Amino acid sequence: MKYIQIALYLSLMLMLGIRQSLAQHQINLQNGSKILGKITHYDTKSISLQTVDHSVWVFPSTEILSIDTLALPNLRYKSKGFVNYTELGPLAMSNRASNGVTTSAFSFQTTNGYRFSPLWYLGLGVGADLYAVQTFVPILLSLRGDLYTKTSKIPYYFVEGGYSINATSNDVPTIKYQGGATFAAGLGIKLLFQENTSFLLGIGYRYQQSSITDKGLKSYENFDRLSIRVGFSF
Repeated sequence: MKYIQIALYLSLMLMLGIRQSLAQHQINLQNGSKILGKITHYDTKSISLQTVDHSVWVFPSTEILSIDTLALPNLRYKSKGFVNYTELGPLAMSNRASNGVTTSAFSFQTTNGYRFSPLWYLGLGVGADLYAVQTFVPILLSLRGDLYTKTSKIPYYFVEGGYSINATSNDVPTIKYQGGATFAAGLGIKLLFQENTSFLLGIGYRYQQSSITDKGLKSYENFDRLSIRVGFSF
């Protein structure tokens, strides 16, 4: 639950930052002045505007001639070329490890690759998955695609697979932790907000294999997770 709250908080903060950078207005006053900023409050009597230096101006409605909403600047979808995806978030599910510990996890991942067309992106990723009982370093091949590109809100899919190195710290010489295959798939929304930079919010499924060898006896511990991701692409 703690990791979910952190991811949702980060998502909210990032969304508010993007909204602030996009929602630009120009207030045209009766005396000919023009003030540029973000509207923070309005009613029938007045309008509050925050300028780029974080000053807040309050204008009575009787002094306002008109309000212009400015076009979003520098929105440019790149259908081909190099793209980086950097994401983080919780891996949440209810199952427990063999010792009864709830295996909540937090994941970080960065992927570099090439977009051949809106529907096809191929990249190589590396990250860190921090479970309560084990730590993994996944090395992934990532396939992604944008499903609709005629708007600044772009739905996308992702399919990833590879192998995770088990990096669990262990002080018991008779116990050996090993990694295994990993797989992820899901859907998300990409918000294009400046040139080719986008905010990402995705949800999907994540699977991780692992094994533990204790005094020559090998047992398997597999993790099935709901993956919630927030991040950026550029």
